[in-house]
Amino acid sequence: MNPLTERFSACLWIKRLQAGNGSPFAYNKYEIFMVDDGRYSGGLFGNYNLHGDRSSTFPPKGSWYSYCITWSLASGTSRIYINGKLVNAATTPSGRTLQTGGTLILGNYLPNGYHKFGGELYNFNMFSKELTATEVANLSTIGLCTEIPEHLEEFRVIRWEDILKLSRSGTVTDFVDPRCAAAEELQRTHVKLELAVTEKSDLELSLNKTKTELTEVGGLFNSTQEELVGVQRDLEASQRELNETKVELEDTKSELNETKVELEDTQLDLEDTKSELKNVSDSRCALVKGNLTKWDIFYTPDYYNKIFTRRLYQQLRESWDSLSSQLFGVTMTDKIIKLIKNLDDEQNCGEL
Repeated sequence: MNPLTERFSACLWIKRLQAGNGSPFAYNKYEIFMVDDGRYSGGLFGNYNLHGDRSSTFPPKGSWYSYCITWSLASGTSRIYINGKLVNAATTPSGRTLQTGGTLILGNYLPNGYHKFGGELYNFNMFSKELTATEVANLSTIGLCTEIPEHLEEFRVIRWEDILKLSRSGTVTDFVDPRCAAAEELQRTHVKLELAVTEKSDLELSLNKTKTELTEVGGLFNSTQEELVGVQRDLEASQRELNETKVELEDTKSELNETKVELEDTQLDLEDTKSELKNVSDSRCALVKGNLTKWDIFYTPDYYNKIFTRRLYQQLRESWDSLSSQLFGVTMTDKIIKLIKNLDDEQNCGEL
């Protein structure tokens, strides 16, 4: 539903420069209209029911004055204000609402009509609200060049700045009142200042956010640095352990080599022992079989070509006794003695 159907207020500033009965504005011919012929005349819904006289209180030609007309279905009353003061009111038909789809005209009440307005108009706005007497008075008090109060912005459905963008017909000249030029420049400066304040606030928020992020990054960096130091310590400890392991490995290799040499020496000793054991076993077997006598000593290299004398006999006897002692284990190791004692004389000697 159109927001103006059941309530509205139309306000503007007017300066009449020519005599006559021109119409500063009208909507859909007589749905809403105003005539300035040296006195205010106007009405709603086709009823020309708001008349005034040419009193001394009505603004003279060539001077600015504020004009507002208000109405709502709920109140059933239309009111006209001049310079913020209520000058007339009239009852409207019960249940009558504002028709939509019409045409709003500034400077006449019909296109090419005979109620052409000769003067200046400024700051026309329509609100989807029946303005109170206080709100109308405030609009008049703030003056020709001041912007609409912020609390009324949400109700402003037809805006003067949008009207200025529309096409014109007839003899229409854009102008800027000298008083408003300074006010507009002040307003533009105020807008720039508000933008600068907003940008400053945004920059401060961004700066604070950046500081917070920087602090978080700093904390993360410190934490990462500490972790890196810890990893470095672990790495150094692992390197030390690796070096120690290498040294232990070298020691183990050295011990292994020594053990290998000892094993080889033991192997040689074992071979020698086996050879000695075989020699002893051969001699014992020979003795068991009766194949070895003390006179066999003559056939050893030490006694070849010796002249047999008493002295030589005594020496041979001593050698035999020494050999016998060895054969029976007096001078052998316990292991060899055990091996010799465990020999099966008959079987083992047979196998030799």
